[in-house]
Amino acid sequence: MTDTTTPAGRAARLHDRYPSLDELTATAHQLAAHRPDRCRVRTVGTSRAGRPLTLLTVGPAPHGTGRAPHNLLVVAGAHADEFAARAAVNDLAHHALTAQHPYLAWHFLLCLDPDGAHLADGSRHARTLPDYFAHYYRPAAEEQPEWAPAAGADLPESRALLDLIDELRPTLQFSLHSTDVGGTFLQATSDPAALAHPFARSAAHHGIPVETGNFDTFRLHESGPGLYLMTPHHIDRQETTTGVLTPHHGADEARAGTWFAPQRHGGQTVLVEVPAFTSAHLGDNRPATAVRLYLRTCADRLRHRGTLLTALLDAALPHVRNPDTPLLRAARTPLTALRQLADAWDPDGHGQELLQTPITRARLTGIDLWAHRVPVRAAALLRRAVRVAGAPQAARLDHLLRDWCAQYQRTFQPVWLPVARQAAHQAATVRAAVALRHPAS
Repeated sequence: MTDTTTPAGRAARLHDRYPSLDELTATAHQLAAHRPDRCRVRTVGTSRAGRPLTLLTVGPAPHGTGRAPHNLLVVAGAHADEFAARAAVNDLAHHALTAQHPYLAWHFLLCLDPDGAHLADGSRHARTLPDYFAHYYRPAAEEQPEWAPAAGADLPESRALLDLIDELRPTLQFSLHSTDVGGTFLQATSDPAALAHPFARSAAHHGIPVETGNFDTFRLHESGPGLYLMTPHHIDRQETTTGVLTPHHGADEARAGTWFAPQRHGGQTVLVEVPAFTSAHLGDNRPATAVRLYLRTCADRLRHRGTLLTALLDAALPHVRNPDTPLLRAARTPLTALRQLADAWDPDGHGQELLQTPITRARLTGIDLWAHRVPVRAAALLRRAVRVAGAPQAARLDHLLRDWCAQYQRTFQPVWLPVARQAAHQAATVRAAVALRHPAS
């Protein structure tokens, strides 16, 4: 249950609102002031724009019990457009304080990308897809701190997280993620099969469909419905396809990513995904029909929309004083993904690889979802960038964004999932994973 005695808790439970970073930080400092014996706040780094990376620790002092505690690391805000983790961190911090495990120390990195969160803050208040994408922001791939090391970029936020992992040597790192439309699923760097029952029970209790066909997971081993085992090789291949990594990067470089860093110390990472808007038909594992036609339709949609957006970008650039803004850099990542995904899905090209594996209805639904989501993201980012520059192409982008959002909504019939339920499911899954790893703590 969300603690409603704090601003962050009230925002989630009473007002169905994601906490702001200021509210979450204030909660952390309140805990440290009221319970200095159990709670500590410190800055573990600074963002590129000078914003602090704040860590809340709840648990025994390192040597206060005569035995070094097991460290648990919870990372929120890895992606600027994902807000559920803020409410989940609030839940988990109060759980850790109440439970008072003598040999468990919880460490909460309140936001890994505060610069991106600042640019995305308008989406935090949205309750419809058009409102969400009206203020949408997600950084360029190489500016996303979780993936920057694998992309060959050296960001201070990434270095701070990697240094923190080496300092804490966490037995478990949790990276809490969310998306616009979809269901819930889980990825881990060790086999998550033991989480099948608590994960499914929590999803059902909170009314969240388990997503078994998300394109993110196509190359991963499925340990149970919505549970996937990550390996650097398969993650690298997937992110190359979706525009996060460039094709020349290899599996060894993916090992430099923050997800796999705890393995150096015998730890593992668990990613818990929740949606802001739920949709049906995400877990239909019956064999799909008319697969070639479906893939060709989705690939053609991406190519057509990518061509439109690229032409608008080219036409707008002469009106842009600075072509190197965060919004323009960000727009190029989904534009790249449009081309790469179209090639990957084309049944007369690289899509042949997809046809060699069993394709369920859920997987085709997952592809269709991406074929709507990625162009909408690209249009939303480009629209913001062009509008700031005052370019005349903004009106055309307004029209495309409205049209594509309407199609997205008609296809998937998204239903808002209250913030407290998003957070409660993430928190319940995290607690279940900790109980499995540390049953006697």
